[in-house]
Parts: sequence; structure tokens; C-alpha cells
Amino acid sequence: MVANPQIHPWQVLERERSQTYNHFGRLANFSVHWSIRDDQQLLPSDAPFSSPEPPVARLFRFLEKKRGTRRTGSNLAGSVGEALFFGALFLLGVGTLSSLLGPHDPGTYDWGKGGWLLILVAASFAIMGGAGLIWTAMRVGVSAERRSVMARTATELDPLSDTLSTAPEYPGLPELSGLINSPGVELSYRLPQTESAGWRLLASTVFALIWNAVACVITVWAIRGHLSGQGDWLFTLFLFPFVAIGGWSVYYLLRLIVIHTGMGPTTVEVSDLPLHAGREYRVAVWQQGHIRVFSFEVCLVCEEEATYHQGTDCRTEVREVFRRVVFEQADFLIEPIQPFQCTFLLTIPADAMHSFQGLHNSVQWRLVVRGSAEGWPEFRRAFPLVVYPGAATSQLKASPPAVRTPLIPYTPAMNGGTNQGAIINGALAATRVRA
Repeated sequence: MVANPQIHPWQVLERERSQTYNHFGRLANFSVHWSIRDDQQLLPSDAPFSSPEPPVARLFRFLEKKRGTRRTGSNLAGSVGEALFFGALFLLGVGTLSSLLGPHDPGTYDWGKGGWLLILVAASFAIMGGAGLIWTAMRVGVSAERRSVMARTATELDPLSDTLSTAPEYPGLPELSGLINSPGVELSYRLPQTESAGWRLLASTVFALIWNAVACVITVWAIRGHLSGQGDWLFTLFLFPFVAIGGWSVYYLLRLIVIHTGMGPTTVEVSDLPLHAGREYRVAVWQQGHIRVFSFEVCLVCEEEATYHQGTDCRTEVREVFRRVVFEQADFLIEPIQPFQCTFLLTIPADAMHSFQGLHNSVQWRLVVRGSAEGWPEFRRAFPLVVYPGAATSQLKASPPAVRTPLIPYTPAMNGGTNQGAIINGALAATRVRA
């Protein structure tokens, strides 16, 4: 397309945009005419629509790019819908396989090519359904944008950083390898969550798949036995609690997906690691979801953990020794397209005990995010920190050992005589031993 030299570039752009709109929106068959003022502002003419037909609302289409907001549906409905679809596909495949391979008569296995093709399709349904359900559970709470940002920022890391030793300068301090290997989006590091629901979701998914697969096979066998007139009622009664446990596992899995998707993941980033006592750092927190939050707070917590033996039992006690609220906000709404974000300053007390990791004792610093929302249980998510000694504590030096002097100076005996000082010091030493 050749632009007219008497027409400004933005006029050409407006004409191209109008043609593109008419190409994609076939029902909106109208055009807009523009005029030019002295101040070079585009104004519509008196008759904006050259076509006598009025503009018609555009229909929703699936096979083209959507205009406006990027999200066209609920994240919660999408996650639950994926789980239900893959679960139904898995049960359909397992049920079909069990009904085809269930008969005990070997002559019934001769189906020809069509029968084996049906078995192959049913096995594909079972495999795709199980793998899709596991994949859905693993992707709950992780957005595509965050994965792309992490992949882009990971290329900026030093490739030799993993080969260098991260042993702390001070004995007893925990390692940093599990904290500095995840880059942040806004700040330097993204903290991992100590109590993540990912493993619980994965374990619940695997348990639901295995249990319901066995329940589906047993159900098909029981129904086939009753249809052939050889039903076992004791086996059928045993089947009811088995199916009930399978239904409860599906309900529990869907409940975990709903809670984890509805509440949304919590992301915490810090400006530097490790933290030093007495210094100030920046912290950014993101909370996603589609909820109304009544209260939201971020606390700096220090906990002391001790492991000991009591008889033949091994016990572990955890006691909170420090807590400070560093951020709080109440009564706000979180939208799916706009997560809640807050940035604040965090100061570690100058005289605070540093992080410590021993064989039976440990001192752990954490950032704890707590909140309560409408229609959801109260949530609590903890993110570990590593605190190094600050200037007030790292300058402490051990005093030199005291030099002990005898009560009576030692003098060598002359001419075979006895040394009175040695005898008195020996007597005092013996007295201390007896005491």
C-alpha cells in the first residue's frame, strides 16, 4: 500500500485499521470518515456511518484473537473443568478396558482388528486422562506469565554459580542453595514456600486415579456377574464402601483444586539474600485469586526447634520466640486479572539471633503470610529466610584464657630439704578433688 504524500502517516494508519476491522468483523459493515483540523487532530465527520445499516453487535468467535482483556473466563472454572474432563476420560478408558477384558472365556478374546483397535483407543483414553489429570494438578497455581518470566530471567544467571561452593562463612549457618536458585520478577530472589500444596495435590491425584481405576474394574465385574445370573452379593456389598472411598477421593481432590485455585498462589520476593541483622531490605508480595479479603498481614517470625529423646521416643518441639507484623491491610477485593501487590521495607533487629542449623537444634526465620477471605478458610503460608550475624554480634570475640598462678610460689628444695610450697599446693589440690 502506497501512502499519499499529502496525507499524514497517522491518517494512513487509521485507514489501515478500518480495513482490518472490516475484514475480521463481517457483520459490522460500516466505515468511518475522518477530517483534518489545523491543530492536526482527527475528528469524525457529521455522518460517521456511510452504510444505511446500523452497526450490529459482534458474535463471540473461538478461532480468532480476542480483543479487550486477555482472560475470557474464570481460572477456577478452567482448572475444575480440566480436572473433570481428564477424570472422566480416565474412567471411560478404564471402564471400557475392564468391560472388554473382563470375560473369563478365552474364546471371547477373538475380535479381529476392530476389537484390538477398540482396546487401543480405550487404553489411550486411560493414559491421556491419567496424565492430563496429573498435569492439571501440577500446574494449579502457576501462571504461564510467571513461567515465561522465570525462563527469561534464568538466562541472566551466572552459569558458574552452581559450581561454586555456597558453604557459609560461619559454622552452623544453613545453606543458601535452596533459596537463591529462583530469580524474581521485580526483586532479586523469589522465596520458596515451605508448606506447598503441590505435593499434596499430586499425592491426592495419584491416589484417586489408582483407587477409582480398581473400583471401576471391580464394579464392571460385579455388574457382569449379576447380568449373567452368577452374582455374588457378598462381593457386591464389599463394593459399596470401596466405591464410596473412591467418590470421597474425587471430592477431596476437587476441593483441593478449588481451594488452591480460588485462593490463588502467594509469591514473595526479597531484594537480597542472605539477610544480615540490623540491615533493611525490600520485600514484594503478590496474592492472586478471585476473592474478597477481610484481613491480610505479613509477619516476620523467628522459631526455635529442638529435637530430643524422651525414653525411647524422639520428640520435636517448636517455640515461637519473635514475631513482628511488617505489613497489614484489610477489606479489599482481588480480581483474576489484577492480583494484589504490596511492597514494604523489612528490617531485621540488630541484636537478633542469626539462623542456626545444628544436629538437634535450629533457629529458623520466616516470612508468614496470613489472611482470611469471604467463603474460604483462613490460610497461612510460610517462606524461609536465612539471617547472618550483623555488626553488633559478629564483632564479639572470645576473651583470652586466664593464666592461673599458684597460691604459694614454687621454690626448689635445697640440700635435700622439703619444698613447703609444693606440699601446700598438693594438699589444696587433693582437697579440691575430695570436695
